Amino acid sequence: MNNSLDYLAYPVIVSNHRQSTTFRKKLDFGHYILHKNRVQIVKPAVDTKPPMAHTHHILKLSKIQGEQKRINKIEYENKQLCQKIANAHRGPAKVDCWNEYLAKSLNREARNRELVRITMENQGILRRLGDRKPHYERRASEMDWQNSRRYIRNTTRYLLNQEE
Repeated sequence: MNNSLDYLAYPVIVSNHRQSTTFRKKLDFGHYILHKNRVQIVKPAVDTKPPMAHTHHILKLSKIQGEQKRINKIEYENKQLCQKIANAHRGPAKVDCWNEYLAKSLNREARNRELVRITMENQGILRRLGDRKPHYERRASEMDWQNSRRYIRNTTRYLLNQEE
């Protein structure tokens, strides 16, 4: 082909020598530059931004206030401790951990003897209660129960149980 016809934006099946490709190149290049500029400044039709962040969801003021109160309390306690340490260094030596002597009881042996005596009495009472036999007759108790059931059965309108 001819060198002037190397570029054809829209290739034609039949071309003649009167077709000028330089003008077509200029037009196509202008359209290309215009398209390129439009593509650069175009804005998306779909909103791809993240959702709007609400500060009250992220920044919890009550937690911050609670943390600040806790920090203030710790600082106050530290200040008090520092003052106590400074007073201890400044002042005269004092002992604040006296090992107070508790007077020992003089009648400990008597109390122990009394405790042993009471324990022995309790064991004797327990043994006597365990050895004791019941003093009522089981047969008489059952007969009394049967009689009371018979009285109830005779005086009631409906039966107590189907078996009776």
